[in-house]
Amino acid sequence: MDKESSPISYDSVEDVHRRAYKTFCKQLGVMPCSKVLRQFGKTSVNLADLNLSNKELKAALMTFINIFRDDDGDYSDEDSENDGEIYEINLSGNKLTTKEMEYVIDLLTVNKRVSNLVLSGCHLAGESLEKLADFLRKSNTIQKLDLSNNDLTDKDAEALCKIIQDNESIFELILAHNNLGEGGVAIGNALEKNDTLRSLDLSWNHIRVIGAVGLAKGVQKNCHLEKLILAWNGFGFEGSVALKRLLENNTSLLHLDLSCNRIHPPALFEIIKGLEKNKTLSLLNLSQNPITAPMTSIFLSRLLRAKHSGLQELDLAGIVVDKEFESVLEKIREKRLFTVRYDTSLPVNKGAAVEVDPKNVFNIDPIRILYFMKEHLRTIDLFLKFDKDSNNCLTRDEMQLAFEMEGYPISQEAMDSVMSYLDTNKDGSVDLLIPLLQEEIERLHTKFPGTYREFIDGERKLKRKLIQEREEQKLRQSAEEELRGGHEYSQAYRRPANPKLPPIRK
Repeated sequence: MDKESSPISYDSVEDVHRRAYKTFCKQLGVMPCSKVLRQFGKTSVNLADLNLSNKELKAALMTFINIFRDDDGDYSDEDSENDGEIYEINLSGNKLTTKEMEYVIDLLTVNKRVSNLVLSGCHLAGESLEKLADFLRKSNTIQKLDLSNNDLTDKDAEALCKIIQDNESIFELILAHNNLGEGGVAIGNALEKNDTLRSLDLSWNHIRVIGAVGLAKGVQKNCHLEKLILAWNGFGFEGSVALKRLLENNTSLLHLDLSCNRIHPPALFEIIKGLEKNKTLSLLNLSQNPITAPMTSIFLSRLLRAKHSGLQELDLAGIVVDKEFESVLEKIREKRLFTVRYDTSLPVNKGAAVEVDPKNVFNIDPIRILYFMKEHLRTIDLFLKFDKDSNNCLTRDEMQLAFEMEGYPISQEAMDSVMSYLDTNKDGSVDLLIPLLQEEIERLHTKFPGTYREFIDGERKLKRKLIQEREEQKLRQSAEEELRGGHEYSQAYRRPANPKLPPIRK
């Protein structure tokens, strides 16, 4: 075959780009990275967690910059899998100093198709963030920005506010795992003027008290934000009061995540007040908060009476509900679609024991059975009746006999639970008397008959459990009064309107 008739071969676009990258690496004195070489020709550039040095990162970024600056290549792009544009850049886990940030900005300038920028864990606090903020104030191409895990503090809030307040293209902003704290006030002020953001993630940011109140006030006036993630902060009571006002006035928020936010019953009362007037929120996450079981049914009862509530999904994972909860839940589901995630129900009614099917007895709280059994007998009196060998301890078999003789057939699973509860030293038996004090107890019994009777391992735990339930019952009785109350922020947060000054001495 003649040379003139032989077909002309061209390098692919990707080969040309890889050759250019290797040239930059040689000039900078670094070895080409195989994962970087595989990124050429893709619409999504992923350099995450490569821990590239300054020179290695410069070689990669300069190659991509030159690709879009120079479109006159001696090659054909007929076989290219894409149009040569990049739509996503992920540089997570690579330290970006001011110089590297300049390269990133140059790349975003020459390639205006990038819509997703991930800079998580890039140590952006300080001047690097300032440079990025100044660029994004004027750029309208980025739609999703991830700045999580960058050790940002309230000192960096000003730069973030520039992005939130002036950028007109970012729909989703992720700021999780930083330390913004009281910077929530500044971010809240910026959100008042933002009409672009649809999703904001501020989880794990130590936002509490002043920062929580300031942020909630800003979101209250925002008319476009649809998803707000505030998990693992510390909104507590003050933040919940501000969230009440947010829910009363905001008409755009659809998804609110408040998991792990120190929301106790008084704080939950405030959120309930806001939910009763809110018509748009459809998903609320309150998981892993210190909410008591009686409060869960109170919460649903208020939602049942809230005619205009649009809430469709409630997450209470990690929160134990009471028996009334499920009956109220069924009433809500008769009226509308409603999904709830919660932990196992526990019986709350105390009274005479009912006949129990031995096959299902393991579903009963074993400690509740103990309470029923000792309702008219002290625990020590009860178990001493079955201590056949009078050694002041009960074996597993003697314990099981005690349950059966008192009318409570118990499964092996429930027996395991009882033994783990009472057998504190894990020797396979329940000591009725504290061994180290037994001799002294016998002496005291001779002098003061009957004083030994409350000495049993587990007795104090049982008492604490019963005291806690009495407190929860009081909480249920006062719930309505609390909901009708007019208090706002706690006394520790509020400042007196007319502070009393010491008298002036003449």
